[in-house]
Amino acid sequence: MICQRCGTYMADEALNCDHCGTLLSGHSPLSGATGVRAIRQGRMDSVPPVLPDDARTDIPEYGDYDMSPLPLEQERGVRRKVAPKGLNSFASRPSTHRGIPVNARGLSRHIGSSHARTHAVKRHPVNWMLVSLLILVLVILAAAGYWVYMSGTDEGQRTTARRIVEASSEFTLELASSKDDLRQKEREDLLGNMRSAPAQAYWLVGQEFIDKGDLDQAIMSFRLANILDPESYDGLLLLANAYELNNDSTSAEKEYLTLCETVAPSRTEAYTALIRMYQDQERNPDAANMMLQAYENTDRENFRVQRKDFIPNIPQVDLPAGRHMLEQTVHLTSPQGYDIYYTLDNGAVLPEEGSFTEDGVVTIPEGTLTLRAVCCSQDLVSDPLSVTYTVFYPTPPAPKANLAPNTYTKRRDVSLRPGDMPKEKSREEKDQTYTYYYTIDGSTPTLESPVFDGTPIDLPSGRVTLRAVAVNQYGKMSSICEVSYKFDVKPALPPIYSDVDKFRGFTLNATSPDDFRQHFGAPAGEADTRYLSLDNDAQHWDYDWGHAVFTLTNNKWVLVRVEMNREITAGPRNVGFDNSEEDITSAYKDMGQVRNPNGNRGLYYDDINLGRVLLNEDGAKTVYYSCNTTASNIWVLEYHLKGNRVNQIIHYYRP
Repeated sequence: MICQRCGTYMADEALNCDHCGTLLSGHSPLSGATGVRAIRQGRMDSVPPVLPDDARTDIPEYGDYDMSPLPLEQERGVRRKVAPKGLNSFASRPSTHRGIPVNARGLSRHIGSSHARTHAVKRHPVNWMLVSLLILVLVILAAAGYWVYMSGTDEGQRTTARRIVEASSEFTLELASSKDDLRQKEREDLLGNMRSAPAQAYWLVGQEFIDKGDLDQAIMSFRLANILDPESYDGLLLLANAYELNNDSTSAEKEYLTLCETVAPSRTEAYTALIRMYQDQERNPDAANMMLQAYENTDRENFRVQRKDFIPNIPQVDLPAGRHMLEQTVHLTSPQGYDIYYTLDNGAVLPEEGSFTEDGVVTIPEGTLTLRAVCCSQDLVSDPLSVTYTVFYPTPPAPKANLAPNTYTKRRDVSLRPGDMPKEKSREEKDQTYTYYYTIDGSTPTLESPVFDGTPIDLPSGRVTLRAVAVNQYGKMSSICEVSYKFDVKPALPPIYSDVDKFRGFTLNATSPDDFRQHFGAPAGEADTRYLSLDNDAQHWDYDWGHAVFTLTNNKWVLVRVEMNREITAGPRNVGFDNSEEDITSAYKDMGQVRNPNGNRGLYYDDINLGRVLLNEDGAKTVYYSCNTTASNIWVLEYHLKGNRVNQIIHYYRP
């Protein structure tokens, strides 16, 4: 075989070249086929044979195809080189007749026309594509590992949160809390970036900043965490503590109150912090209120005890709650000698709207009232005392009449006496004194009704109803005593005023302007006006004796009011100017009611408004009548008296 390095011919069983020591590869499956024939047969590692450097006449050369000897005279165009010292040749020819002088492994250079010395070509064993692929895989694995580290480990999450906190500002917080629809996309992007680390990481980073003394960054971290996790009690407590450490008591109080009122009212930490803060700021009322709120929400007894020792004691009262007869006097005392403010108004705020009592005496009037009182020591206020009293006065029994209800043929009088007192009554009830008020015109007796002074009451003829009440010295009024009588006495009383009682020459709601002008002449002046509550067109006519008013009703002008200052026509029942009160009331039905304490008296039983005698402030009197007509109109007739004589008559329609 041929050595692939130096070309020395060796025996087939040789393992190493005797000349250069190279490991022989003669056992390769391709070692027996070289040259062009091997290339054509697809043996890619075959190379052209190495020709000997010098011509050898004693050894024939062979071709690649039919192993025929080459002509000796063929020009090779290659300068022969002298073999190295100690060698017979370059071993390009076999030293024996066996084999073909070829290089089967292709490690030797091709023989060219250059005269330079030939060297074996070395193949580079590095696969750069494979190296690049390995590097890319390593980069991907490194990136994945970094992502897993940053998102899946506590330290990585804190690192992400720390980076976001350091890059944040007030604008970041404002944008994260914005409700503006135009900034919604920007806000969502910001929140997406913030959520790259969980809220817990921000809380932990904030604690790290506190440990380093960087309170501003700690507050920023806590505020970002609060946006992501607004219901974290422990986190918000850290934020409030950071505000307090940063001397921002206003923000700290706000966060503490949020914890107490919204996040977790049943936990105690925020209440304790607020109570301490209020006491440090000498806001004692706020501290007391917070102690009460903490006790009510947490049911912790220590808050109640703390508040009891902090505020004044509740005032004491000497009258127990309950029902009491007559007006009561209550004495309030403070166990510690503090000022006492009280109120009987359930809506009043103590102590601001209460009354100060120097001697502690409070009067409880009639009714069901709640006495509330507090003790005050500077700005500290005790819990309120609250006692409900029901104070009542004895009610007199209804009076009785000494004339039994019946039908009588003669006029009678009647007197009133006290009603029957129940057997089981207190001394206060038995010592009552009474005043009797009564009516006989059908109206309900009041404190302005006639007073029964012991003189018998004359009852008129016809049907009469006596109504009476008793009023004791405490102002309590009894129920009504009502007794009906009928007196068949001749002559009978005249009828009450009605629509048949008309003036000569005109009728309300019927007389037209032309008829009125024809009877009373043309007016001195006419003017448009408005009549009482009507929206109809109206005209006012002036005369030397008074005026008349017409309204347009159903497309027809009719008379609605006449005011006379002197007599122009005959009045109903021949009662008119210069008549007295007795003349008028005797012409119409009068039930005989006496005057009330205010000087007024009723005339009719059916309705007090049908007939009255009114006493004016200037001492003049007015006899007033009204009636409902058959056409469902209301007519009013007024006689105005001056010096007990009629000096004006007004007759009008009342809508």
